[in-house]
Amino acid sequence: MGRGKVELKRIENPTNRQVTFSKRRDGLLKKAIELSILCDAEVALLVFSPSGKAYHFSSHDMDMTIRRYRNEKGLHKMNNHGVRTIEVWKNEMDEMKKTIEILETKHKKYNNFVGIKAFGWRRSFITRDKRTQTT
Repeated sequence: MGRGKVELKRIENPTNRQVTFSKRRDGLLKKAIELSILCDAEVALLVFSPSGKAYHFSSHDMDMTIRRYRNEKGLHKMNNHGVRTIEVWKNEMDEMKKTIEILETKHKKYNNFVGIKAFGWRRSFITRDKRTQTT
């Protein structure tokens, strides 16, 4: 004995709508996990609640999965001569710029950290050296 067919229309009661959203979101998440485990599929799931809160699941790194999707989508955007469109190249360039910015920020933080460590070491060495000279 199965369940009856559910009529697909917006649930008017806000409490019932939220409860239904939570249950269905959890069911969707469970299915995504099962698909990734059973079929060894790379799965990314992104759901926004009616209030705007984001829920996500990724069997691998979400950023890498999205990047892979965008690249796959971009490969299908070729003109008749098999050349990638300007839009695809622009998107790829934007991604590379973001990566460069992240790396530059990490590089600056690392240099600041190393500089502080070196300065602190040099300062303590000079202080010790002055103490030994005065005795």
